Amino acid sequence: MTSSRADRYGRTFTPFLLATLVAVAGCSNSDDAAESTTVAPPGSPLLAEVAEQIDLPSQAWTASGTHTAKGYTSDTAETTSGPGMKADCDNINLNKKLAADFRSDVFGDGVKGFFYRCENIAPDTNKYWFTISSADRSQIDRLCDPAATYPIVFDDQHDTYWIDEPFTCESREGPS
Repeated sequence: MTSSRADRYGRTFTPFLLATLVAVAGCSNSDDAAESTTVAPPGSPLLAEVAEQIDLPSQAWTASGTHTAKGYTSDTAETTSGPGMKADCDNINLNKKLAADFRSDVFGDGVKGFFYRCENIAPDTNKYWFTISSADRSQIDRLCDPAATYPIVFDDQHDTYWIDEPFTCESREGPS
């Protein structure tokens, strides 16, 4: 068992930084979002700073899609952690989540994850929308493997043990 939130999401960044990144990147929760979408300008100092802080490689493989995870009150994975699952969804939907070293216990160093939406789809299951990048194609191949299994990991922020289920990669792109 992995015993730290950092192992599930890697190094994470503050809600203010993420809110700013999302605003610059053109995401919005407002009703008039379709009319006011803004694309980050090339050479954006904000995006350049975020890329530098998380060591985003200039040439990366990227996958986007959905993923489910189950939250529990202990490492025996017998009792669902409803409050922890709700708190994780609320946090992602409000603040988004940028992970500088996502699941390094599984993939090794260098996997960058962005989680931007979460829904509780069953009493014991959350569904997440993600975009994940790595300079190492084999890490993205492993992420997108529908037969992949993941060890249970503890998230101290939400006092919840998580079992990540396979990632469904709906799109994949190589370096451009």
